[in-house]
Amino acid sequence: MERRGFIKKAFRWAGLMLGGSLLAYPAFSFMTFRKTMKRKVVFYPEDQKRSPAFKEGVYLVQEANEIFALSARCTHLGCTLNYDPVSTRFACPCHGSLFSLSGKRISGPARRDLARIPLNKTAGGDLEAVVHLG
Repeated sequence: MERRGFIKKAFRWAGLMLGGSLLAYPAFSFMTFRKTMKRKVVFYPEDQKRSPAFKEGVYLVQEANEIFALSARCTHLGCTLNYDPVSTRFACPCHGSLFSLSGKRISGPARRDLARIPLNKTAGGDLEAVVHLG
């Protein structure tokens, strides 16, 4: 093989390798490097007066001497739960899972309790729940 043919072949292979890696990068970065995102949900004092209070996918619940936040996502397939004030339960409108006011699983296809979200109290009396997405 002459020199000019070898150089052409080398550049062609280098171009194919570069193009292939540029096409493969999004797939591999999606599979390996997951970015965790956080969102703050703030419950102001007027929101805290009713229990449970719903805001942006979070339920703020006051039971006896305890105040806590629960995720409004069903642990089965992630549907948004509704609160039934008559039975004082959270119900999945899609698949029928039921959860108690404290987040314990009662029945349905869901196998886990609702996730509790940590709360921080600010100096102004607001309660901040930090929700992890993804």
